[in-house]
Order: sequence, then structure tokens, then C-alpha cells
Amino acid sequence: MDKKILKYQQNCFQNYNQSLYLPKKYAFPDGNDIKPLPPIQVATNSLMIIGAYPSARFEYRKSIEPPYRNRLVPVANNLQPFADEQYFDGVRVRDLVSGRTINEYLLKPLDLTLQKCWITDLVKVFLYKETHAESCEAVGIKRRIPVLRDQLLDLGKKSLGWIQEEINLCKPKLIITLGYEVARVTSEDFTSSTDKLLSVSIYNHENLLEYPTIHAPHPDACRRNKKWRVVIENQITLIKEKLHK
Repeated sequence: MDKKILKYQQNCFQNYNQSLYLPKKYAFPDGNDIKPLPPIQVATNSLMIIGAYPSARFEYRKSIEPPYRNRLVPVANNLQPFADEQYFDGVRVRDLVSGRTINEYLLKPLDLTLQKCWITDLVKVFLYKETHAESCEAVGIKRRIPVLRDQLLDLGKKSLGWIQEEINLCKPKLIITLGYEVARVTSEDFTSSTDKLLSVSIYNHENLLEYPTIHAPHPDACRRNKKWRVVIENQITLIKEKLHK
């Protein structure tokens, strides 16, 4: 691996949380630290894909009050952005949906693999949603859960310097952002509709060092909504043209 890339990964792992002023003890409910996920798939001069933020590994636990139903609780970091992971969550085998859908709706139609791309997230750490906090409370976890999901746009803006450093290392032929929130932060366009942002267009944003960029719908949205499947299918043609010039 290129020594400059390794140095970036080490710096990101050690200093990212502090650079965003995250809580000093930013942790999962059982106390293990929520770590930043630097890019692991780091192909250069190819396709750079920027997601929003990593998910986590979850575990089913029983609530402490009737009706004692199972609640999903985040317990551990993923291995890498958009990893093709499977694990047992206490009830069944669970796979990382984003890892499966990025292959199905983006990489396979492009005849690419994760290893042939630079795969990263705008925000490098898992972010608690309010539902996660509610589940933790329901199963009797006393640790205060810092709900940061609603701060994604602000955290994304603070992370742009990290993304720009990656772009300088990657020198991509094309950048693909996934989902409307990443599109908004990288374009600094907070007024256009989602339909306009996630269109078949090439942009050259200052925040992304003016590299050619396409704002794609998140693959999980494509899984749930035919409208976004049609959009990404049309974008695939344009992406192929840019990659094979």
C-alpha cells in the first residue's frame, strides 16, 4: 500500500473523532469505543464512492418491561465502509444492507468490485438515531446515548477536509456521492429538491476539488423505491462513459 494512504488511514483513525469535537467518550452502549472507519478499499485513478456514514453491528436484546419484546441495539463497529459483512445478531444471521445493495445497484452494473474503487464515507463514525437511544433505554442500558444523527449535515461539513485529503490521494476519474444528504453537503446546495440533486448530471464542486461528480441515490433507497432504481440506471450509462474515456 502507498505510504501516504497508510499515513492518512492512521491519522484518520487516531484523530478524526477529536477533529469533529465528538463526545470525549463516544461509545457503544456496552462501553466499547465508536471508532472512525477510514477507507480500506483505496484504488486510485478509478471511481471514488462517498457514502453518508457507517452503520454498526446490532444485537437483539429483551426489553426489561412487558411485553419483553426484542430490541435492536448497536454494539460494535463495522469492519469498513460498505463492507460485505454477515454476523449473528442473537436471533438470525444479519447482513450489512448497504454492502449488499451497493453491489447490486451500482458496482455490478458497472462491472466493478469494491477492490477496484475508493470507498469512503463523508462522516466516518456511526451516528445514533433516536430509535437507537429508545432501544437502549428499553433494554436497561444506563449509559447516556448521544443522539447525533440529526447533526449529519453539520458533521459532514466539518468532515470535508478529510474528504479533500482523500481526493488528493485517490485522484479519481469520477466521484459518486450516495444519497441526498451527501449531495447537499458536497454541493453546498441546501435549497434544490432531492429530484434535482440526484439527477443524471455531472458537477464540479469546489468542496470536491472540482473533480467530476455525480450525485446518485443511496443504493438502499433504490432497493425500496423503483423511482430511484430508474435514476441510478440512467446514471450508470453516464458513469461508464466517464470511466472509459
